[in-house]
Amino acid sequence: MIGLKNVMLSIVWMLSDTVFRSVCSSLFLLSALTSISSACPFCGPVETPLSYGIARSSDVAIGESLTEAVANRQGQRRQSFSLLSRILPTSSGRKAISIEPAVPPVEAAVETTFSGTALLFNLPAVGWKAIAADEMFIGYTLQIPLLKQQLFKNENRLEWFEQWLDHPNHAISKDAYAEFALAPFQEVRDSAHAFSSAEVIDHLRDLSLQQQRRGFYGMVAGVLARQSPKESQIACTNALIREITEHQSNDFQAGLDGIMAGLFIALGEQALPVLKRKGLFENTASPVDQRHLLQALRFCWEYPSDTVPRTEVILITRKLLPVPHLTREVIVDLSRYQDWDFRNQIVAMWDTLGGEDPLIRPAIVGYLLACPSEKSASLLAQLREKNIELFEKAQQAAAIPFPAAAP
Repeated sequence: MIGLKNVMLSIVWMLSDTVFRSVCSSLFLLSALTSISSACPFCGPVETPLSYGIARSSDVAIGESLTEAVANRQGQRRQSFSLLSRILPTSSGRKAISIEPAVPPVEAAVETTFSGTALLFNLPAVGWKAIAADEMFIGYTLQIPLLKQQLFKNENRLEWFEQWLDHPNHAISKDAYAEFALAPFQEVRDSAHAFSSAEVIDHLRDLSLQQQRRGFYGMVAGVLARQSPKESQIACTNALIREITEHQSNDFQAGLDGIMAGLFIALGEQALPVLKRKGLFENTASPVDQRHLLQALRFCWEYPSDTVPRTEVILITRKLLPVPHLTREVIVDLSRYQDWDFRNQIVAMWDTLGGEDPLIRPAIVGYLLACPSEKSASLLAQLREKNIELFEKAQQAAAIPFPAAAP
C-alpha cells in the first residue's frame, strides 16, 4: 500500500541495508528484505488513521475524562472516562447514540493526559484507547467512509479525504494525510484528479509545509502532469523541475525524493537530463540529494508502468556506483534488480572504495554469491587469492545484516 504499510514507512532508508545471510538463501533474502513496501515511501511515518481503528474496534464511543492519566508499572498511561454515547454504523454512515442508562466508567490507554471530550476505541488484545476530540473532529469521524467501502457518494473512497488535507483542525488534516500515506500508490494515482493542480503547485512552493508532505504533493504533481489537460500538465512539470533544479540543499530536508519520483512519473526517461543538469551523479553533489535520487529510483523499480522501464532504472542506478557514500547501497540494489552484467564494474570497487568503506567488500561478496553466472565463482576465487584474510572477513560480514544507513 502508497500504500504504505506503516511499518515500512519509518525504514525507507533501510531498504537496501540487508545483504545475504548464506550462499543458498542469498538472493531470496535480498529480494525479500530489500523490497519496497507498497505504501508511499516518501510520506514519512504516520499514525493509524481513524478508519483503521474503527474497523478493528468492537466498540467506538464518545466520552468525557474523569481523572488525570496515571502510568502503570509498564509505563503505560491510563485514564478514566465516562461513556456518553456509542458510534454505530448506519446505511448512510455513522451516528452517535446516547448511552442510557449510564454505564460504569472505563479505563483507557492514552498517549498523554488530557481533559474534556474523547473518542474511545475498544481494541482487541489492547482494550480501550482514548484520543482527545472536539466537536469538529467528532463530526469528521462520523462521516469517514468505511475502510472497505470502495465508493463513497459516487467517488473513490480516497478522493473524499482530499477535501480535508488542508483543514485548519490539525487532527483532521493529519488523519486525512495518513489515509493517503497508507493507501496503495495505484489508489492515490486513481484519485489524483480530485486535486487542483494550482493548489498542488502552491504546496510544492510552500517551504513552510512539512517536507514529507511536499514529497507527497510532488508525487501527486507527477500524476497530474500525465493526467491533466495540457496547460496543467506543463504547469505541474515545470513546478517539479523548478523544485529540483532550484532546490537548496539542506541536510535535514525531506521530500525531495517524492518530488524526483514525481518528475519520473511526469517525464519518464526524459527526467534524466534534468537530474544531470542538477549534477546529481557527480561526487560533488549533495549526499542528501543523491540519497533522495536513489530512493526515487527504488520507487520507479516498483512502478515501472507509471515511471520508467526497469531497464532504465538499472542504467540510472549504475551511474551512482562511483559515489562513495552510495556504493554499498547501489551494489545491494543492483543485486535486487538482478543486474549481473555489471559485475566487473562492481568487483573493481574491491580495491578502490572497498579499501575505504568496510561495508563495500561484504556487499560485493554478497552480490557475487547471489549471481547465478559461472563467471561469479571465478571472480570470487580471484578475490580470495588476492588476500584470503580480507576475503574471509568480507564473506563472514556478508552473512549478517548490515546496520541501517543514516538518512
